[in-house]
Amino acid sequence: MKLTALFKKQKTQAEETPAEGGSSADKSETVRHLDEIERIVYAALKPLGFRKHGRTLHRFTSGDVSQCVSFRCGQARREESHLMWVGLGIGVPECMARSLPPDAKPKKYYKDYECNIRADLGDAVGAERCFDLRDDPAKAAAVILRDLEETVLPAFDQLSSREGILAHRREYPQFDVMFDHLILLDEALIFRHLGEAEQAQDRFSRYVQGVRRESEAREKAGEPGMGGHLKYLAALAEECGWSL
Repeated sequence: MKLTALFKKQKTQAEETPAEGGSSADKSETVRHLDEIERIVYAALKPLGFRKHGRTLHRFTSGDVSQCVSFRCGQARREESHLMWVGLGIGVPECMARSLPPDAKPKKYYKDYECNIRADLGDAVGAERCFDLRDDPAKAAAVILRDLEETVLPAFDQLSSREGILAHRREYPQFDVMFDHLILLDEALIFRHLGEAEQAQDRFSRYVQGVRRESEAREKAGEPGMGGHLKYLAALAEECGWSL
């Protein structure tokens, strides 16, 4: 059954189910509305393998590839706590290890900001997707479910394995607005994981060449170069058995 076809049913369940962590009276209107949105969306995504962890809905595909949908609010100090955005993430362990501690053990789930392929829902659909939690949560949930069904889940299905990511990642630039400059490096790490040494070396060499050109251009413009990143790449090359 399509997500949008489930909407009325999930809306009813949300209205009948007590809010998490206590009664509705114990929570502000914005928190209650956020709970309702999350509950409706989770009820639709749970049959697809997603599990709820705090404000993140997460699933593993192909064993250890992460896919997540996260709900986050604005900062109170900016008077934006009533605003909500939806974050999307796809994470490959060896690529996420660039930012996670090298000895980190696998986690039960990952949040969107830990993933190496990231975007907000608005980026993915090419439209503004900032939700005001003072408004009707059912309307926000309906928009999110429609976007997930029409745009996000088809991309998640294509990018559900290392092979799929290697083959199709560049077809979804709107899902890759955070780290698209690292695609070649990610591909090198994935090919290494898959045991394809020649392909891994090719991607790594091309990435290093690009970083060197960028570093030289910055220095010529009187800006700091990328010496620190080049040192990291040298250490990574030694660890992975790659040549610079």
